[in-house]
Amino acid sequence: MTSTRPAPRAADITRRSIIGMIIAMALIESLSGVTQGFLNPILPALGPVLNIDDPTINGIFLISNLSFAVLTPIISRLGDSYGYRLVLRCSTLVVVLGVFMMALWPTLWTVTIGVVMLTCVVGFIPLMMGILRVTSPKHTRTGVSVMIGMLMIMVGGGGLLAGIVGVNDPTRGFWVGVPFALVALACSFLLPDAGTPSREGLALGPLMACSVGLIGFVAALSMGPDWGWTNAKTIGSGVLGLVLLLIWIKLDFRRAEGVPPFIDLRMLLNPSIRTVSTATFLFGFASVSYMGTNGIFLHAEASSAGYGFGLSPLDIAIILAATSVLSLLSSLFTAKAMSLFGERTTLVFAGFLLAASFIVMLSARANLVGYIAGFSLFMLSMGIYQAATRSLSVEGVPVEETSSAAGLNELALSVGIAVGAAIVKMISSANVLEGKITLTGLNAIWLSLAAAALLAALAAARYPHRQTTESKP
Repeated sequence: MTSTRPAPRAADITRRSIIGMIIAMALIESLSGVTQGFLNPILPALGPVLNIDDPTINGIFLISNLSFAVLTPIISRLGDSYGYRLVLRCSTLVVVLGVFMMALWPTLWTVTIGVVMLTCVVGFIPLMMGILRVTSPKHTRTGVSVMIGMLMIMVGGGGLLAGIVGVNDPTRGFWVGVPFALVALACSFLLPDAGTPSREGLALGPLMACSVGLIGFVAALSMGPDWGWTNAKTIGSGVLGLVLLLIWIKLDFRRAEGVPPFIDLRMLLNPSIRTVSTATFLFGFASVSYMGTNGIFLHAEASSAGYGFGLSPLDIAIILAATSVLSLLSSLFTAKAMSLFGERTTLVFAGFLLAASFIVMLSARANLVGYIAGFSLFMLSMGIYQAATRSLSVEGVPVEETSSAAGLNELALSVGIAVGAAIVKMISSANVLEGKITLTGLNAIWLSLAAAALLAALAAARYPHRQTTESKP
């Protein structure tokens, strides 16, 4: 399962065309965007079709969040150990099988298992960053910007396509992922076999401590509002998760000489890696966790809830798809912005822009055009910070640890999203009237996420004021 093929020579890179390689990577990442985007409109509509209730649907979303958190470090570490291209192909194949299974046999069990299989997309960017950094280091930032742009626009596009195809039968929406799956699998065979695998096996002790710890911690955060924050299940799950995560940190940070780690946490001693990881956590907290509330607000009827615009699910999907174009454009410009204005300035700007978006949405909550303007700022910031943090997460670490470093950043993002979603859910649960979030609760959510965005900007301000030479576009 290992590869000893050396990295391509410069002449080989020219012949293959770096542009073609980046396009192939973008097409692979489109599968990630579509599969993440089409779940939002499909899963809530599955209740009458599969005879399942809302708690079961929420449970499927929880399983998805847990799988993202657990698989992120595992797949990334496998890439460094056994080869980026090999692990990328295997991950893509698992996602393809999941897509086909959900489309051909949509039942509660196949959908649940399929959702877990789809979360293997979490390894796409770390693995392709490893290939990019070995094959053509100076194009790493540009390649990441293109991949993030494709991810963002296809999250919106995937949701829109699924909503249109599944308007009468939500299970048909699963077929939206099929053509993207086939294209991604084909493109995985077009990428170069870059890098020399370390051939180190996975450290099972730290792996189990990290995986089970993440499951317990994320489950407590996600289900706390439903179980009750003082419930024995919430406290037990959260405490067990934290204890195991602390054991993992101790094992991997203070490992014995010659003993391979699961993830080399000593990378966090690098000030730039530590700063980017912290900022990524806060950006995830302040952004992705809001997406559900955005749909609730736009769908609500002002006559009954006191807010909202009464938009249909299709209308909301159209708005998300249209504004995702802004994420595409901002992510494509991010590599250039870091060269022109510096990494620190670009990250700080993304934080302030994200904070401003919530203030605008709060101020314009009674005006649809004004609210969409605020949400547009939100999507612009998403494109910038996702491209910037992912690019910077691997700069300053050895090439052979590229995938693990990128995976550590993805882990920070996943945990940030989970914590942010838990806070949003907690605020929502504490401000409910006749089954709907009150306007006071929405104001609290907007202000809390704006504060988290400002903290992300402050964290980003600690990024070392420098520019690397290896990744300039």
